[in-house]
Amino acid sequence: MLTKSDFVKHEECPIWLWLHKSRPDLLPEVSPELERVFDTGNQVDQLARKLYPEGIEIEGYFNEGWANTKIAIDRGERVMFQPTAVTLDGLSSRADFLTKDEATGLWDLREVKSSTSVKEEHLVDVAFQRICFEKAGIKIGKTFLIHLNNQYVREGDIDLEKLFISKDITQEVLDHLPAARKQIEECKKVIAGTTAPDQLLIQKCHDPKKCDYLGYYFHGFPEVYGMVETFPDEHLKALLVRGVLDYTKLSQKLLDRVGFVPPVSFEKIDREGIGKELEKLIYPLYFFDYETYQESIPPFDGTRPYQQLPFQYSLHIQKEKDGPIEHKEFLARSFINPMPELLSQLKQDIDPTGHILVWNKSFEKSRNEEMAKMYPEYTQFLSDINERMFDLMPLFKFKRQLYLHSEFGKSVSLKKVLPVICPELSYDSLEIKEGGTASASWPILTSDATSEAEKTRLANAMLEYCGRDTEAMVEILKHLVSKTKE
Repeated sequence: MLTKSDFVKHEECPIWLWLHKSRPDLLPEVSPELERVFDTGNQVDQLARKLYPEGIEIEGYFNEGWANTKIAIDRGERVMFQPTAVTLDGLSSRADFLTKDEATGLWDLREVKSSTSVKEEHLVDVAFQRICFEKAGIKIGKTFLIHLNNQYVREGDIDLEKLFISKDITQEVLDHLPAARKQIEECKKVIAGTTAPDQLLIQKCHDPKKCDYLGYYFHGFPEVYGMVETFPDEHLKALLVRGVLDYTKLSQKLLDRVGFVPPVSFEKIDREGIGKELEKLIYPLYFFDYETYQESIPPFDGTRPYQQLPFQYSLHIQKEKDGPIEHKEFLARSFINPMPELLSQLKQDIDPTGHILVWNKSFEKSRNEEMAKMYPEYTQFLSDINERMFDLMPLFKFKRQLYLHSEFGKSVSLKKVLPVICPELSYDSLEIKEGGTASASWPILTSDATSEAEKTRLANAMLEYCGRDTEAMVEILKHLVSKTKE
């Protein structure tokens, strides 16, 4: 049976659908951040139901859900949540809402998304639903997408009419029906594929330059090297450039055919250029980093959907050149608006002079600009911080040609640069290794259901991770200074 979830997976990546159906053991575990995405979708769906208080829940999946949907229609229900349709040719879909239009006698299909706009993939998703329900004998009139309004600012209880926007996407969905029908047939072929490596499946990859699932597929089937000559040249070159395929296992003739030149290790340092940039620094130096939390439903008064809310910071301070390093930090321990307390402490921790070093200043500056609007009493302080920021990241940008290394892979991510420059100082030894997990940890840390022992353990892990970000900047600056002296 081909479900809506299968169809959506195929739209994102045919290889993902195949792995999901045939070899789920090759896929990675769901990350905490991805689990949060799923939870967010469920929260938004549950809240949107309050727009239709007369609605009823349809229980069951597949044939059970389809039977219960028909029973509800027969007894005259007008609003259904999670109705199911199953067709004779093996399609199955659940809709978020079906509402009966009394004027036309048709059913309107309403899809709820936790996004803040209508996206192309939503239209394809709803097109599949429309095909499925109409094939099952339920006549669909209009189709709507209910999404979040990112301009809504919470004040008191959530105002559902302002939080949600309902967009009529009927014509757009009708325009997508031919392509959706064609994709349904492609999905069926992928699901019916063999359990051996399939060159046709690889050729169907939408974006070999970015698709992560090709790596999982090749890892599961090392014998794929026996068929690489059948790959389209652009696919093969993209996989070699990304390192998904090991070029040492391919013939030189094949490498020449696709125009692949094996990478050469290099390091390029413009000591004079870097020195001129570092001469701009005014002490004391403040190495600074925020951790933020966001929710689809604004959790506090004055906040918007998906607003990045700072709940933690790390601050390493060096008051004079070659002087000792002092560390200060903040972590909100209660699930209340953390920004007033954070700003109060930050103002005590940062003096009025000296540069504030960050990595990718656009992020920290945006948070400060948002908080300045929310808390006018801190406007001058936050504006002053933004004016004093010195961004270390551009020193490693490929276009600047100041500090280049083959192992950066043209990336300026701190997690790419740090292991190359300071291999003794990485994120691998930390319990929390990236920002998504740190963000997902905050509601756990602040939950009444979390034991005190677990809160202590989690807080230490969060502080260590955020502290590593600013510690990394301290060590990278030391490294840059040492290079200018060579």
